[in-house]
Amino acid sequence: MINHHIMAMKASVRTLLLIGILATAGAGILTLGMGMDTPWAPWEKQSEIMFPPVLFTAASFVAAVAFCAGTVVLHTFLATLTNDPDKWWRVSGVMFLVIYGTYSFGSGTFEAAIMLNLLHLTVGIPALTLIPRSLGKKSISF
Repeated sequence: MINHHIMAMKASVRTLLLIGILATAGAGILTLGMGMDTPWAPWEKQSEIMFPPVLFTAASFVAAVAFCAGTVVLHTFLATLTNDPDKWWRVSGVMFLVIYGTYSFGSGTFEAAIMLNLLHLTVGIPALTLIPRSLGKKSISF
């Protein structure tokens, strides 16, 4: 089973890096270019300190690649459970975007929530379309 996950990761490396670049560009445009608020800094629990924009932009690359790598594993796992893993993977991805989009409104300001939702769409839509294509039928056959 682990071999299938490794092969899926190898097949999707370029796609994961592309999505990470899109996340970095999106975060940079929204926070540095347009000056939108970032969410609250996770290391400051009882204050209203916002995530530094440059750090948020850099962290967006790492977070997008790591999260999408996890979704590659989920897709590969779904391939063992169903004959149509793309469909179930996309359904779970859309559900995540809706649930997290709602949850984002507790991340600080209304502007930060809008920025996070735009950023997640910048990552989510390419991920929902490109990751299944990068895996193809041959890389997930069991």
